[in-house]
Amino acid sequence: MRFGLMLSKARRIIPLFFFVSVLLLSEITAVSADSPVLSIKISDSIRTAFSSFTLSEVADIEGPREPSRIAGMLRFSVPASKILLRENVVNTIQKSSIAGVRIELRMPSEVSIEVIGSVGETGKKTEEERRGLSDIVKKLSNWKYDVDAVPQGQIPQGVLSAPVSIVPGSASAILKFRDNRGQERSLSARLTWYQPVQIFKRSMKRGEIVRAEDIGERSVKIVAPGVYACTPEEVIGKTLRKSQQQGEMILLSLVADMPIIQKGKIITLFIDTGGIIIESKGEAQQSGSEGNTINVKNLSSKKIVSGVIRTSDRVEVLKI
Repeated sequence: MRFGLMLSKARRIIPLFFFVSVLLLSEITAVSADSPVLSIKISDSIRTAFSSFTLSEVADIEGPREPSRIAGMLRFSVPASKILLRENVVNTIQKSSIAGVRIELRMPSEVSIEVIGSVGETGKKTEEERRGLSDIVKKLSNWKYDVDAVPQGQIPQGVLSAPVSIVPGSASAILKFRDNRGQERSLSARLTWYQPVQIFKRSMKRGEIVRAEDIGERSVKIVAPGVYACTPEEVIGKTLRKSQQQGEMILLSLVADMPIIQKGKIITLFIDTGGIIIESKGEAQQSGSEGNTINVKNLSSKKIVSGVIRTSDRVEVLKI
């Protein structure tokens, strides 16, 4: 009741097109009064060229870097009514992994959405044309996830003649089409790439083993493939090289296979000299997994040698 009265009063003293401010505190997470503020502002109307959009594309977001990044990646579909409701934005924020901040959402209760095409010499493009163009880009790049291709002009008639491939992550591409009379026309397309990315559902420390319940998944816009983990299999059962915060996207470079040899373990050193295998006992000077190269102390000669981990108790010496 108090909230309703507060909004009613606000509408009497500010223009209708201005923002309605909502402060999300305990609804999002338990935070103290002096916690930093994440401010999200959405105007009374927004425009998009796609059937979905991220919050960063339509809102002004200010606040701590990591919460701002997570908020900016929140994705919304364009409803049939072409109206974005404040309650939908609130619910999406509540379900996100944003933590440790007070969230101030400033937007009207209803925001109109204008779905626009790419405007060139011939005017607006249809959604079907954009989907078709996106399918072409996906095939040329061998990209199995989503990609938005926005044509910067009229899509020419004819058969695609170039390029033969597109590098995933490219910001744009020039596509050439040849019609049945042999005439070739070019089209520039702006590209936005998306992929599923694994995220941490809780803060984790260096050396911890990643379990299935520790991670979640989110579709995000990327600029380069192969940087973040796409599937749970890429991270489950591995250890962290560095402590990570809740909501962080999982970099492939920050996870490592579980060591099968721990530092200090007594193992068997061996070297294959053309069919003759020479063995001796050694002490691992480093931890590592199968295929890793580690330093091992030869317990007979007391020398430090390098070797490749072959099994949990055998290391092949690279050279004497």
